[in-house]
Amino acid sequence: MKLSLLFFVAACAMDGQTAPSAAKPSPATAPTATSTATAPAQLPGTATDPGTVVATWNGGQITYGELAGTTGGQVKKLEIDYLQNKFDLESGSLDQMIDDKLMEAEAKARGMDVTALKKAEISDKAAKPSEQDITQTMELMKRRMAGQPDDKVKAQTIQMLQGRAEQERADAFLAELKTKYASKTTLPFPDLPRVDVSKDDDPVRGSPDAKLTVIQFAEFQCPYCGRAKDTVAKVLKNYDGKVNMVFRDFPLGFHDRAIPAAIAANCAGAQQKYWEMWDAMMSNQRALSDTDLEGYAKTAGVPNMDTWHQCLRDPAQMEEVRKDMSDGETAGVTGTPAFFINGVMISGAQPYDKFASIIDRELAKAG
Repeated sequence: MKLSLLFFVAACAMDGQTAPSAAKPSPATAPTATSTATAPAQLPGTATDPGTVVATWNGGQITYGELAGTTGGQVKKLEIDYLQNKFDLESGSLDQMIDDKLMEAEAKARGMDVTALKKAEISDKAAKPSEQDITQTMELMKRRMAGQPDDKVKAQTIQMLQGRAEQERADAFLAELKTKYASKTTLPFPDLPRVDVSKDDDPVRGSPDAKLTVIQFAEFQCPYCGRAKDTVAKVLKNYDGKVNMVFRDFPLGFHDRAIPAAIAANCAGAQQKYWEMWDAMMSNQRALSDTDLEGYAKTAGVPNMDTWHQCLRDPAQMEEVRKDMSDGETAGVTGTPAFFINGVMISGAQPYDKFASIIDRELAKAG
C-alpha cells in the first residue's frame, strides 16, 4: 500500500559523516591503500578496454588497466550500489503494482470499486486505538510537540495510531489476496560483482568449516557497527554451521579510541579471549578509555594481564590493524560496517533480510 524510494546507508564514513564517502583519511590517521591488479568493474554504459591509453607524456603512458588497479575496489562498490538500488526500486515498484492489481481483481469479483473495498476490508476492520494506547503514546507525542495544546496532541496521536492500525490491516489483507490469487514474483536478482577479500589471519566466529564466510570490516567506536552486532548474531544463529564471520579492523581517523580498542581486542585474542572482549566493547562503545579497556579485559577473562599490557605496546599490533585497513580500502571500503559475503559487498548496518537474501542465494549455488 505504500512505497518508499529512499535509499540510505547507515554507516560511519571515513569523512566523519553518517554515510559512506569516497574521501580518504589523512595519512596521519590511517594507512595508505596499496594498488592491486584487481580487474576493473564496469558500470552500465561503459566498456573501457584495459589496454586503452588514458594518459601520456614524453616517455610514458598510463593504461585504463593500470588506473583500474588503484580504483577497482571502489568502482566495484559503486556498481554494487547501483545494481542493488536498481533492484530495490524495481522490486518495490513491482510490489506496489501487484498490490494495485490484486485490489482491482478483488473489487471486480465483489462487484464494487477499489475505494469501497478498501473501506470495507481495511478502514472498517482496522483495530481502533484503546484509551490506554492513546494515553501512553500521548506522553511521547507531548515531548515531540512541545508547547502544543493537549487537544491537538491527542488528535495527532489518534491519527498516528489509526494510520498504523490501518497499515497493519492493509498488509494482512494484501497477504490474504496474494494467497488467494497465488501471486508470486520472478524478478531476477542482479548478478552482483564480487570483490576478492582475504580472511587474513583474523578472528573467526562460527564454524570454521562453514560453506559461507562473511568478512566484516568495522570498528568499536562506530555506532552503526554496534547496531549491526545483533544482525550478525542473528545471521550466525539462523545459519549455524553454514556461515561464519571474520572480523577485520577498520578504525576511522575521527574516532580517537578506535585503534586502541582494536589493539586491546587483538591482544585479548592472543590469549583466546577475543570474542569476549569484542562483545564487551561493542556493547559499551562510549566507554573505551584505557581504564575501561583494562576492565573489559579482566571481565573477558584474559588470563595474564601483564602479557596483555605488554601486547598493547607491541608495534606489530599497530601494523596488523594498518594491514586490515589497507586491505579494506583496496576492496572499496569507505565506511563502517562493510560486509563481504563470498565477495558480495553490503555497505552499512543493513537489515537482516538483506543478509539472508544474499546468503540464501550463495548457499544455493554452493549446493
